[in-house]
Amino acid sequence: MRSSKFYDIPGTHRPTESTESSTLLESTNPNQSYYNYQTTPKNQKISSKYDLDNPHRDKLGTYDGVFVPTALNVLSILMFLRFGFILGQLGLLCTIGLLIVSYSINLLTTLSISAISTNGTVRGGGAYYMISRCLGPEFGGSIGLVFFLGQIFNSGMNALGIVEPLLYNLGKASDDSNEPAAALFALLPRGYWYELGYATTILFFCLAIALVGSQTVSRAGNFLFFILVASIVSIPLSIFIQKPFETGKIIYSGISWETFKHNLYPHFTKGAAGSLLKHKETFNNLFGVFFPATAGIFAGAGMSSELRKPSKSIPKGTLWGLLFTFSCYTVVVVSMSCSIPRKTLYTDVQVIQSVSSVQWLIFLGEMSTSLFSIIVGMLGAAYVLEAIAKDSIVPGLSIFSKKPLITLIFTWALTQACLFSDVNKIASFITLTFLMTFIVMNLACFLLEIAAAPNFRPSFNYFDRYTALSGAILSIIAMIVVDGVTASALMLAMGMLFLVIHYVCPPKSWGDVSQSLIYHQVRKYLLRLRQDNIKYWRPQILLFVDNPRTSWNLIRFCNHLKKGGLYILGHVTVAENFQQQLHELKNQQKAWMQIRDMTKIKAFVQIGTGPTLPWGVRNVFIGSGLGGMKPNITVLGFFDLKEYRKEQNSLCSSSKSLTKSADLHATRNPNTNDINVDITEPYFPLPTDRCKNEQKIKIRQWVEIIEDLSILQSNIAIAHGFGKLNLPNKGTHCTKKKIIDLYPIQICGKMTVTNEEPSMVTSNFDTYTLILQLGAILVTVPEWKDTHILRVILFVENELDRIPEIQRMNKLLSVLRIEAEVTVVSLDQFRVYNTIVKGDRINFNYVNSILKDSEWWNDLVDGRKTSQPKRRFSVQEMAPGAQGVKTEKYKVSKLQRLGVSMTMNSNMPTGQLITPAVSDESETETEFSSLHESGLCDNAISEINQSKSAIGPEKRLPRLQKLKNNVTQNLNPVFSSDALPKTKVIEEGTGDQPTLVPVVEDDDLNRTSSRSTRRPVLPELSPCCSRDSLLSAMNNLTFNDLPSRAQHLILNDMMTQLSGDSDLIFSTLPIPALGTHNDDAESLHYVENLDLWLEGLPPVMLINSQTMTVTTAL
Repeated sequence: MRSSKFYDIPGTHRPTESTESSTLLESTNPNQSYYNYQTTPKNQKISSKYDLDNPHRDKLGTYDGVFVPTALNVLSILMFLRFGFILGQLGLLCTIGLLIVSYSINLLTTLSISAISTNGTVRGGGAYYMISRCLGPEFGGSIGLVFFLGQIFNSGMNALGIVEPLLYNLGKASDDSNEPAAALFALLPRGYWYELGYATTILFFCLAIALVGSQTVSRAGNFLFFILVASIVSIPLSIFIQKPFETGKIIYSGISWETFKHNLYPHFTKGAAGSLLKHKETFNNLFGVFFPATAGIFAGAGMSSELRKPSKSIPKGTLWGLLFTFSCYTVVVVSMSCSIPRKTLYTDVQVIQSVSSVQWLIFLGEMSTSLFSIIVGMLGAAYVLEAIAKDSIVPGLSIFSKKPLITLIFTWALTQACLFSDVNKIASFITLTFLMTFIVMNLACFLLEIAAAPNFRPSFNYFDRYTALSGAILSIIAMIVVDGVTASALMLAMGMLFLVIHYVCPPKSWGDVSQSLIYHQVRKYLLRLRQDNIKYWRPQILLFVDNPRTSWNLIRFCNHLKKGGLYILGHVTVAENFQQQLHELKNQQKAWMQIRDMTKIKAFVQIGTGPTLPWGVRNVFIGSGLGGMKPNITVLGFFDLKEYRKEQNSLCSSSKSLTKSADLHATRNPNTNDINVDITEPYFPLPTDRCKNEQKIKIRQWVEIIEDLSILQSNIAIAHGFGKLNLPNKGTHCTKKKIIDLYPIQICGKMTVTNEEPSMVTSNFDTYTLILQLGAILVTVPEWKDTHILRVILFVENELDRIPEIQRMNKLLSVLRIEAEVTVVSLDQFRVYNTIVKGDRINFNYVNSILKDSEWWNDLVDGRKTSQPKRRFSVQEMAPGAQGVKTEKYKVSKLQRLGVSMTMNSNMPTGQLITPAVSDESETETEFSSLHESGLCDNAISEINQSKSAIGPEKRLPRLQKLKNNVTQNLNPVFSSDALPKTKVIEEGTGDQPTLVPVVEDDDLNRTSSRSTRRPVLPELSPCCSRDSLLSAMNNLTFNDLPSRAQHLILNDMMTQLSGDSDLIFSTLPIPALGTHNDDAESLHYVENLDLWLEGLPPVMLINSQTMTVTTAL
């Protein structure tokens, strides 16, 4: 049998016998492993020039694309023309110090450039591109244009500056002038126009080189760089070769300790060669002359569109260029200080060439650095202009994005125009433009670093927030030192450019660091935000909308009402299956965000979903806002009762789309570009037209939503008739201001106190004050301030109560600092009230047509005809035995100190009468007593008595309870005409607790004691049910005794008469009893009552508040 060759396979191991007998090793067998791990081989590093996957491999690299341009720009002609002047004034130590300061600014800025450029792809535009992508189009565009102009002027200055060494070496000396003879050959004539012609010729020559292409510029740069390096090297070598001499004003000592010692410290003079001042030189002036000689670090970054790998080449080439140029400058300064006496430095501008042993090489060095600075300056400016044009930041520049040739020619033309200016006047401007770019570049890096965005991960790590901040601060100081006035003017001009670009530039998708900074600040302050102080309360609105066409005015109105607060557009899409409707949910989110932008409102969009509409509303409400920014007012549109009746009459399907009822269309105003809603054709399409049509809201759902919001303790606002609201526009003025009416109507209610304590009469003071607050807020909005005034309207039943009510309201408005006209009317001035309460028949037909289906009204009419009422219509008379009961005076603060728990209960929210029983002997008697007090007719009581023997006690009470609820819920009053309680200011309040509370005085308690809920339980044959008592109760009928429907009818008549010409009305919203939505009839009854009240009125917003919103605390 042949043996297996498996173990001959490389990587396998033949098992070996083990002598170990430990049980710990029985479960493992290390010899079964046959995989031999080998380190993954590294690929050989390939240069980007030879990388076939790099589409830019034919472009420039680090040396020829960044290092050479940076070195040639930094080593400017100023080294040859002004270093002698600067060294003579500052001395060696201060000159080296100035060099270190200048290069510190350059180095810190270069670190910022390196960090930004290695964090992503850098395209054409250099500094502009990096700044605009970090700080946004406003910063990028403004600094880009400033930098563009700076490079234009810099090229022009170099073109004019090259004429000086040109004439020094080749210029002819005229007979009548004091110019020295040519240093090399006397070939060129002198004169203004000759000099302009020389500069124009040089500029055109540079344009020709630039037009050939970047490769030609690179080759020219390499050649010129070689010449420049040779000329710089000749300077220190010359001090060893050139022997000391003295020719005219020029004295050369060679290497001398005495010369070095005299040139060590500063010595400022007046009128030295190269000076532009009439007085002694200053450090500020010398810094302004010296700094441009070191500010060419953007030359490499400006060539970013021509680089193979910008993110690698820009930091590496710029840093090496800085190191090289700093070494060159240091060597030149030290060589000059130890060989040229200070007297020579004062008298000769061209001292470097004058003392050199190879003057022609110095001349070639001057020409090489100037020519390349002109070429790179024009190319860099053209690239910046092209990048700005491609980004469409400034209108009118689109031609430069399509035709680079035109861009370069345009740049050349601007540079040519600079030749007519004074080079000395534009020198400081050029310095300031570079420093301004330094500031913004460092600022961009600093903001990116402190924003700590996860995607800011530059491969260049030798920087931090402190280097960037230090670079920005030093650059600002340098600007002030150079020329504070010009710097201020430049910053102002840049600010104006910023604003222009902000308003004319369309939104960009780049993103900028401001978003990250805003995120940090918002998160920080949201965690700190507390809405627990009434002083800083502001409306934070959640508006539920379904169809923007029918809600357009309401959407814009709530934007006015928010007063700088939170505003959320809430929309609900009903979906049984969330996963299937997710795509529709995202589409609706986008559509409603577009609606928000079209209406020009400042709002968030919150789209919610649920199996039913009420569940969706709950989800939106609970999920809206964040931290302390939660909506505190929920706004709903009124139920479309007219459409509901049409559907009921025509037996239409309840699933009919809501958009069927939308007969309003949106149009765009060509003058203002605003979107308006009207019924004209053709209509402007809206983004929501493409979304799913939601099912029409059902009446029970609408009532249920109000109940839910009440349970969630949200302030509720119901908007009615806002489709006909005329919203004012900014700048609108009118001779007669329109009126906003405020009707803070009190809710019929009482304070129920635990522990068998007496009840307190109370008012809905929170709603009362919120109505006043919203009105005051609205008239401070610029659109409403100059066009509307406030009017507060109150009503009483007794003419004698009008003056005290006006006084109380004026006092309250004064405390709240609200300016408004106050009107108090008596209800007996209105026909409907007199018809219902007084029995006046002047408006009987109208009232009877509304209330004819009400059993209460029919009994009242019959009782007035026969003088034999069948029920108790009023409870104004005291029950027997209650006259002697003393009502104890309570105050809120006193009860709270005693630890008493209090709850505000109104007849509407509870859904039933609350009649405390004083005896447990007979629950049936308690029920009968409740029915007596609620006005249940004697026939109903008789019917109950007849059924007592037939129905067992265990079934009797539920039936009584149901009968009582059905009767009382429709008969209960909703509003009260009682006077507004007096208010008390708690002076020691700080805003975290209410500082303005209603106080019930003794007179108010005595007036309401007859309606105290602690009446003794009356037997079935009570004297209160006698004929005389019932007749007296009917004759003493008041507004507070009327059923809700009658009260709504009276209010409609009063408000129609008083506010028919008003623009807007705020009033009190009665909340439906909990559980009303479970019954179709009760839900319809609630909505019909509100509709009866609001019919024919101007736009109305009904308010119900559960929180205090006003304070008197400082």
